[in-house]
Amino acid sequence: MRRTERFLSVLACVLSVLLLAGCLPAAAGAETIQECHRVTNTASETKQENGSRVKVWQVDTAHPTVSEEVNGIAAEWAEELGPNLEQAQNNGKKNSRLDAEIRYSRTGLHWMSFLIQARTTYHQELKAQRFTTRTYDMETGERILMTDLFDDDEETWQMLSDRVRQTLTDYWPEEEPDAEKLDKLCSRSALEEAEFTLHGMSLVLHYPAENLYPGHYTMMEVPFYYPEIRPLMTENAMMETDNLTYYKTCALTFDDGPSASKNTSLVLDALMETGARATFFVIGNRIKDYRWFVQREHDEGHAVASHNWHHGNVNKSTPAALRAMPKKVNASMIKAIGIPVRYDRVPGGLYPKMVKSKVGWSYIQWSLDTYDWRGGKTAEVMQKVRKKLHDGDIILCHDTKDNTPESARQIIRYLEEQGYMPLTVDELFAKDGVELQPDTVYFRCDQGETSIRKD
Repeated sequence: MRRTERFLSVLACVLSVLLLAGCLPAAAGAETIQECHRVTNTASETKQENGSRVKVWQVDTAHPTVSEEVNGIAAEWAEELGPNLEQAQNNGKKNSRLDAEIRYSRTGLHWMSFLIQARTTYHQELKAQRFTTRTYDMETGERILMTDLFDDDEETWQMLSDRVRQTLTDYWPEEEPDAEKLDKLCSRSALEEAEFTLHGMSLVLHYPAENLYPGHYTMMEVPFYYPEIRPLMTENAMMETDNLTYYKTCALTFDDGPSASKNTSLVLDALMETGARATFFVIGNRIKDYRWFVQREHDEGHAVASHNWHHGNVNKSTPAALRAMPKKVNASMIKAIGIPVRYDRVPGGLYPKMVKSKVGWSYIQWSLDTYDWRGGKTAEVMQKVRKKLHDGDIILCHDTKDNTPESARQIIRYLEEQGYMPLTVDELFAKDGVELQPDTVYFRCDQGETSIRKD
């Protein structure tokens, strides 16, 4: 049977089963967060005798065996690596720390992915990183592998291989990856055992940068968006990635960082706690001085985009200066995480001159402004969200504000209970097959509609 026919046959079967069981939502996106998806993720931090710090995250999931295995990995790495930390000179930029993190994501009605990371930093420079992934059926505790996602079709695995090769080669464009190691990573056997996580609208394969690019310790990601791969998946995998049937979607975004205060770090902690992925629009001239934050945003699974080179009024810049901006931003971004940005948000939303000057970026606006930038209380932010939230929204926040970490935490919990699954900007548009175009402005993505909301 051809792939399309197979997909339609399986889809009809799945819909029939859901209808008979009374499980199909009355309208798309009617499902609130499932009980098996509920997670409490908390961190404890200790200061060692030499002044270094060890922060360990631990999860409490709906399945005790899953919690035990995931927590055991993070605790074991902390115990192994913590005693070897260099002495810290102070608790600021001269710090020395180990962060043993657990980030999680949900998909479908039963599956969850966990990525356990141990990030060692010294004087705010990433020195080493190790990670592993686990995906489970949270009702049974059964582990899900790549071979559970795709059947034995050789063309499917070749497609996965080709994408991995191309994406990993695109990192650090002026450096050549280790050819022999790249070949091994692209082999069928390596793909079957690849580290991966499942998210709201994507399967992501994870690779350590240092394996191919010595001296780089960040993570490399190879995303596959569900609309393009679900027809190639097994029946169970198709059901557990059919999130548009179960949930509404939106994208939570943060502007103006990274922050010299603790707010960017606290926002990232809030996202770690709640299992949400977001999009950070970072100011280009801050990347060098706050590279650690940008690397953390990227390695913790968030999308990192541009907020121009500086936060000035673009209407005061010449077209030539604006056209020079992408090269400057991308040079700094590649030094930090190995890849350029894919889109931009203009400070203040002043995109017309950027478009007229043909700078060449795609521009991501927003359809829900939380007004957190005013510095008001979280209750005021939540009032805006409750009043204005709509399927396909792009939500505007700022990771530089004192109120935003708690606001982000409450927004995400509210989204879950209202049947929303937060996506990255990339995922939000990929769900409807919208390809971002240069010098084009996007406000939202609701069933392919990207125009400004009129309400």
